[in-house]
Amino acid sequence: MAPVETTERLGRSLGFFSTFAIGTGTMIGAGIFILPGIAMENAGSGAIISFLLGGLISIATAISMSELATGMPLAGGSYYYISRTMGAAFGAVIGLGSWLALVFKGTFALIGLAEYSQIFYPLPLYLVAAVTGILLLVINYRGAKSSGSLQNIIVIILLVILVLFIGEVSFMVKPDNFFPVASHGITSIFTTTGIIFISYLGLAEAAAVSEEVKNPSKNLPRAFIASAVVVTLFYVGIMAVTVGFSGPEGTAATVTPLADIAGLIAGDTGKFFIAFAALLATLSTANGAILSSSRFPFAMSRDALMPEWFVLIHKKYETPYNAILVTGSVMVALLFLFDIEQLARLGGAFNILIFILLNMAVIILRKRTLPGYEPTFRDPLYPFTQIFGVVGSVLLLPLLGGLPLLFSVLMIFAGAGWYMFYGKGKAMPAYNLFDLLENNVERVSVEPVSVGRVLVPVSNPGHERDLLKLADFLGSEIICLHIIEVPRQTTLNVAQEAYHEKKIEMDYRFQEDFDVYPAKFGNKREFIVAFDHKISNSIIEQAEIENADIIIMGWHESKRFKYSLGDVTNDVLGSSKSQIALLKGHLPDSIKKILVAYNGKENSVHGLYLAKKLAVNTGAAIRIISIISPDEDPDKKAKIAEELEELAKKITLVPVSFKLLERYSIEDAILEVSNGYDLTIIGDSSERFKISLLGTLSQRIARHSRKPVMIVKKSKPISKESLNYLLKKSAKKIYARIRKEKDTN
Repeated sequence: MAPVETTERLGRSLGFFSTFAIGTGTMIGAGIFILPGIAMENAGSGAIISFLLGGLISIATAISMSELATGMPLAGGSYYYISRTMGAAFGAVIGLGSWLALVFKGTFALIGLAEYSQIFYPLPLYLVAAVTGILLLVINYRGAKSSGSLQNIIVIILLVILVLFIGEVSFMVKPDNFFPVASHGITSIFTTTGIIFISYLGLAEAAAVSEEVKNPSKNLPRAFIASAVVVTLFYVGIMAVTVGFSGPEGTAATVTPLADIAGLIAGDTGKFFIAFAALLATLSTANGAILSSSRFPFAMSRDALMPEWFVLIHKKYETPYNAILVTGSVMVALLFLFDIEQLARLGGAFNILIFILLNMAVIILRKRTLPGYEPTFRDPLYPFTQIFGVVGSVLLLPLLGGLPLLFSVLMIFAGAGWYMFYGKGKAMPAYNLFDLLENNVERVSVEPVSVGRVLVPVSNPGHERDLLKLADFLGSEIICLHIIEVPRQTTLNVAQEAYHEKKIEMDYRFQEDFDVYPAKFGNKREFIVAFDHKISNSIIEQAEIENADIIIMGWHESKRFKYSLGDVTNDVLGSSKSQIALLKGHLPDSIKKILVAYNGKENSVHGLYLAKKLAVNTGAAIRIISIISPDEDPDKKAKIAEELEELAKKITLVPVSFKLLERYSIEDAILEVSNGYDLTIIGDSSERFKISLLGTLSQRIARHSRKPVMIVKKSKPISKESLNYLLKKSAKKIYARIRKEKDTN
């Protein structure tokens, strides 16, 4: 028996929009509804320039982050980039500061939520904020799966509402309201930029999930830059219509300026509509802070800069409960210590410091070599982008006031002190900034990735041996995939560590059974443990990594009268580039007779090929059947019979027979014949956009058959190539039709 190789992998389940939504949702959340009034109070109509300047600095930093992220797409985001560029001491400062800045932003959002809730029903402000914070803490502590996907929905709703708001108010703008531009002085514009800078903290949060983004070389730059650009456009647009509608002083005294304007335009309906959007936005921001609470502590814990206690995960809920408890508790406590403008200044101050170091990191890494750092995206405007990001941020920092500056200084000392007390001598990376500048950093080794042919995802111990048996007969290399589904609140690395330390309940039977499974043909075997937030994504991703020729899965029908478009099987069928075989039922100990339902289409051909391979290794005989309507033309019947005869002659090494059946019901014919065979193989030929990707015929046969059924399907996901082909094909048809009409005329 061939030895079993075991591999562990972390899944990448976040696509472009999910990553874009994380950054955009955090940036465009609370700030867009709360800060306009505060900004106009401090800078008048110059607040428009404040938001534009903040956006430009953020776009520059987003470009720098894109280069860093494609070179180091790992959990921890800004912490990881800065620690790997400047050493563990800088990492301790940034890690603690980034986490606390995120907490400040969450508290800022809770107060904003409470302010807007007053529009619906007046309740004690801090009571509403505290209760909401506690509820979000409980939801994330228990690991509600919807708390992560809800962010995407909220972002879409917010963008639609804000577009409608800008469009409606823009018709009522008075140009005179924009002047004077700097009624509060030039300095106030820069000071206000620092105040509103907390809104752009979402960039750092998006970077914190880089390790979970699929196709990071493309999706990370697109998501980062798109988030910064979209948010900047919305902020500037909102500020322009707000100032143009009410004047620089019109909404300066209110914390709910957008709702007030909507109330003037559309009465209570408009006011409630905007207030509802604001509640969604502030809720999204506060939830995002808790949802991402374990990202920075985990990255620091992995580098021995934070006690493991902080990222332990709950045995039942599988969430980083300590990180969530601490983050949520601190968020609620800060409600009673600072007002809303102070929170904005404090969070923005450290965000500015992060942006300075991120831009500097790109400049350093362009001049020095860091082993393993090979970014696939490089800023074409280097170094002008980074210089603008650094200089712009440096100018803002001293203008924020004494308390924010004191906070930044205290965090620097706290981080450095923590490194000296806890991390020095053991924290990663072992080198520091001077080692990198002197090119004294040692190279890291990269382990090769093994490749196989047959991927077997297992989730049911009772079905595992059947799938492995089928894989053993069909493949030359077997890769057994066991996926551990991880809640969104838990980082994948945390789940991986808990798996090794057996701190949560995991099912180890799959690997134990695979280790002792008696492979008949000495096939090379490998066991992969994948940690992912979504099972279907992991199957698709691992199949691509392993260059799997076929995925063998156990098929379980959905509820009888319900189509399940989002289940694992349909997700895999809709996106996988590999051929898929779905086994329904249990294989007998001995396979002697195989039935193949053949209709000449692509998946049917694949099914016959697999039947031949299975028959060669089991000694079984193959029976090919094709069903035709009794009313079909006799000449066509004869032609199909000839094709079946030729097909049977081409299959060698195994006994093959064929039969052309005349039946009105294909389903009944296959079910009738299948009772006499050990295994029935059907090539599913349902169309791409059927309501169920398995096809109704295959579903009915699999559901009613008394014997095991294997459904074979080669999915064809929509791609650029297929779209181009369809467009060219359509263009040719249109051109031919035009030519024909001209010739006719």
